[in-house]
Amino acid sequence: MHIQSPGRINDRLLFLGDSKICMYLLMGENYLLIGGGMSFSPPAVEKQLDEHGIDRERLNGLLILHSHFDHCTAAPYFRKAYPGLRIYASGEARRIFEKPKAVGLIAQFEGRARENRGVPPEFNGIPLSFDGLQVDQTVSDGDVISLGVDLSVRIFETPGHSKCSLTAYSPELKLLFPSDGAPLPLREGEPPVIMANDDFPAYIRSLERLQDLETEYCAFEHGGVLAGEEARNFVKEGLEQARYLRTNLQTRLAHGDSETDIAGEIAADAGREGSLDFIPDDVLHHVIQHMVKTAK
Repeated sequence: MHIQSPGRINDRLLFLGDSKICMYLLMGENYLLIGGGMSFSPPAVEKQLDEHGIDRERLNGLLILHSHFDHCTAAPYFRKAYPGLRIYASGEARRIFEKPKAVGLIAQFEGRARENRGVPPEFNGIPLSFDGLQVDQTVSDGDVISLGVDLSVRIFETPGHSKCSLTAYSPELKLLFPSDGAPLPLREGEPPVIMANDDFPAYIRSLERLQDLETEYCAFEHGGVLAGEEARNFVKEGLEQARYLRTNLQTRLAHGDSETDIAGEIAADAGREGSLDFIPDDVLHHVIQHMVKTAK
């Protein structure tokens, strides 16, 4: 089952945002937001929290799975709206958030996307523009975030999409949050989109680490939630697809096809039907070209 509409997935998981920019609320004794969203996300997310009667007093953490602008720029709003909220991210993500040049680029991209969505620059008296983010606690491979006696989140470092990429897994719910570290189910009934932006071999190694986890749900930050049989097989199938794509890219490059032309084809297909319309075309082409280059 592919769930692309926000709402309650089960009694512990609430899907927030929309199918393009997804956030999640994981609910134990304490509540954890997973995914840092985009700066245009808070108005919709706050409304959804109200509609589901969420007790904000139990919300005490937000886990950022990587530092790209479409996965972190709602976090400053929630930090300011809920002063006790603890921000978790990788050490590499924290280093990125401490670099003025990186913060400036993130702010530039989120501002363009927010304006395109027609979202005002503030909500509930809180600015939505990105001006940096303080990480309260870094998490790394094998760390566990406890949400109470019967619910936890285990952290995996899964580079490949980015150097700072994390995957979260709740063993009690057999629930995987791969962010962009696994192929993305952007359009129902079509093959998922592989975004091995930073390092294709590392992306494949990361999938190899995840493939044996028992999984009943895969909750993505783009594309919604897979449940049941589709979730159980997804990582193994995605690993096969990633290996096939890498081999195909190697063959094309060996035959003389240009990295630029190949990247253009892949980017055009990935962004069909506005699936990635929050990413500027030139940025999408650039990151896909880097993926093609690292496939060698």
